[in-house]
Amino acid sequence: MPEFIGLIPEELLYPEKLEDFLIWLIQLDVDPWTKKYIYLDFCYWVGIAVDKEHIDLFTGGAEITWG
Repeated sequence: MPEFIGLIPEELLYPEKLEDFLIWLIQLDVDPWTKKYIYLDFCYWVGIAVDKEHIDLFTGGAEITWG
């Protein structure tokens, strides 16, 4: 089981809730690197592709968070 999936509200754990999930994640009071891993777990769990543009929303495009 992905490490951070338990942090995500159950009602957001659907592919069609991606936009709502991203809004929730941006507002979450954790560091950008943790947000990245929460996002990766979300993508894995709901079966959608990881998108660098989404990661840039909450990391500010910092290169260290992508690679």
